[in-house]
Order: sequence, then C-alpha cells, then structure tokens
Amino acid sequence: MNSTKIFRFGQDVLNGREEQVIIIKELLDPAYGCYVWPSAFVLSEYIWAQKDLFRDKTILEIGAGTSLPGFLCASLSPETHVILTDRPDVPQILENIREGARLNGLMSSAENRKAEEDDDKPLRQNVWVRGLKWGEIFFQCDDDREEGLLKLLRDIEQSGKQLDWILGSDTFYDPKDFEDIIVTIAYILTHHSPNAKFITSYQERSSKRSIQYLLDKWKLESRQISLESFNFDYNKYTTNLSPSSSDDEEESINAESESMDISEDDDLDSLEEEDLLTGHKDEAAYSASLHSIFLIEIWKPH
Repeated sequence: MNSTKIFRFGQDVLNGREEQVIIIKELLDPAYGCYVWPSAFVLSEYIWAQKDLFRDKTILEIGAGTSLPGFLCASLSPETHVILTDRPDVPQILENIREGARLNGLMSSAENRKAEEDDDKPLRQNVWVRGLKWGEIFFQCDDDREEGLLKLLRDIEQSGKQLDWILGSDTFYDPKDFEDIIVTIAYILTHHSPNAKFITSYQERSSKRSIQYLLDKWKLESRQISLESFNFDYNKYTTNLSPSSSDDEEESINAESESMDISEDDDLDSLEEEDLLTGHKDEAAYSASLHSIFLIEIWKPH
C-alpha cells in the first residue's frame, strides 16, 4: 500500500514562528528511491536551519528519490530553482517526484495552467524533474537526442543560471556507485560551477566504505558538518511512524520538525487543521540510524 507522510519544519505560525509543511508520497516498490530515508531528515533539517543560504539559489538534487530536501528548497521561495534528478531507468521514481511536486504546490501560476486535471498541471518553470545516471557525462539516443549530465548542464546555462548547490541524501549506499557519484560531482565543479558545493548526508554502514580516497583521486576537498552545529534534535525522529497498512492510526512527532504517516484516503486539509496526534516514543525506530549519519560538504579547491 502506498503511503503519504507529512513533515513540518519550524514552529506553528499561531505561536508567531515560521512553519513549512512538506508532503512526501512513498510507493510500495522494491526501488530504494520510493521511500524516504533517515539521511533525508538530517539534510532537510540542515537546509531549514540554513535556509538563507539556499533561498533564491539554483540547486541540483541527485538521487532525489522522494525529494524531501529538494521540495523543502523549492518551498523557500518562488525564485529558488530546483532540479530534481534520479535514475532514468526507473520511471516510477521520476513520476513520483512529479506527483510529489504537485502535492507540495510547486506548479506553475494559474495564468499558465491549461489543463483542467491536477495530474496534468505543469510544474513551476524553475522546478525540473530529470533522469540522470551517475558517472554518465554524455550519451546519444537512437533518435540523435542528447541526454545525460552534459545536456542538463547546458540547459541550466541556457536558462541563465549556474549551480550554487548540489544535494544528495544517502546516495552513498551501494559501493559500486561511489566513484560514479564523485565523478559526476567532480565534473560539475570542474567544468560548470566551480563555486558550487555538494552537501551530502549519508549513513556509515561500514568503516570500510570510506569515500576519502575517491575525493583525493578527483582532487576534491571536504569537511564534516557537525549535526550539533545546527541543533539537530534526534528525539524529533525517534518516534514510531506506523505503517499506513493501518488506516486508523496516524502518528506524528510533537516537535519542531514533525512527520506523520497517513493513508492516501485521509483528508490532508482536516489533518492540518486539527492538532496532530502525538505518537508514542519508540527510540529504537530511527535512533540507531540517525546516530550513524554524517553530513559532509564537498568542494573543488581553486
């Protein structure tokens, strides 16, 4: 069964504080990118804490999956240009990103909407959803169309933009992909956006899965960003998020950043109007994963 989660960043506006709500749709699918993973919580909390750095910028998210960080960036302002990318060979991930963008109101203005059905409404002109294979700079399609990273970077340039940030949450999952990811980042920083930085959150699943040797090989520098530096609160996410197979249970995190599982049949408006139900604490739910997640900033020295 597909499920939908609501993530809240900031305090309730009734208390005089800014709040942002992001809706994430998960698919019952074997593909990793159809689910939101704990690394996305860490990256998104960093973006929210440092939102002035990302507002009105041009941002590429690689391996976007359910796109929690990317949607949060796009929600910061209408001028923020966000490119959400994932595997071109898994079309259900890309379609889920498009659906998620619509759920979060990232559609073009009413004047530009020509379709009557929500599913057909175009996305905001500066919210792109693209297929992108890591490590593949360029390839030619059978019909002579150019695809790949080179085409994407050319499209960004033709829009008068240059990347400011590259984001990735839990992209360093499968070791066979590690160098392809670094090659992609190194190419962008060397040939397109020398001042851009790559912010990635990843879970250390083995001490043998270091990326440092690849950073050295491709002449990239890095620094670790302490989660304490932006007051990441582990307790916010150590709540049992009940699977939506139980349509009667809705639980959330009663904290500054909240998440909640709901079924597709639930009324989002009514859920937002009423006080969210406080979920019972289950510190084993995400605690172990969150404490093994690192946030890294990577750049190309000049």
